[in-house]
Amino acid sequence: MSLTIQQIITDARRLATRLKERDTVADGLLNETHAINKKIDAMKQFQEEVEMLNEVANQKPHSQLLANIQKENRHLREIQQENRELKATLEDYQTTLEHIMTKYRQHTTEQIYKSKINFKAMQNERYNEIIQRQAEKINEMAAIMDRAALWGESEEDREKIVATLMAENQGLREMLKISKKFSPETKEDKDVQTELN
Repeated sequence: MSLTIQQIITDARRLATRLKERDTVADGLLNETHAINKKIDAMKQFQEEVEMLNEVANQKPHSQLLANIQKENRHLREIQQENRELKATLEDYQTTLEHIMTKYRQHTTEQIYKSKINFKAMQNERYNEIIQRQAEKINEMAAIMDRAALWGESEEDREKIVATLMAENQGLREMLKISKKFSPETKEDKDVQTELN
């Protein structure tokens, strides 16, 4: 049997493909071997650390370690209890502060209502003062007119004075009417009536 070149090439290709596959498998095995070596190193290191801890632990008795753990637990429980007490105190403080602020607001509101100015009463007093002043002026004018009439001045002077006084009297009466009109009290002041003939 003779081999043809074609068969040799085909066999060579098949062998090359198998070599590539085996090369890939070999690379995979190498990577796995490296990973396993790393794990083994890590485990060795872990084992060494465990042995060191065991040596340290063997130097202290287990009862002492347990006592230290219990002491830490007691300390943690005390801190937790203190935290609960602080929380309760804070809640009491907040409740008290809210109560104080409520009372403060009530007191402030009461003070504001108490200190409100009674504008109606002030307005009534003001109108009464204006009416009183105008009545005094009218009375003064009437007295001046009486005096002027008694002085016996010339007819012309008396007429001028009387005309001036009447004009002032008329103006004062109008002002009195206006003040009564805007006064909340509608009754007329009977003491303030004066008449000129």
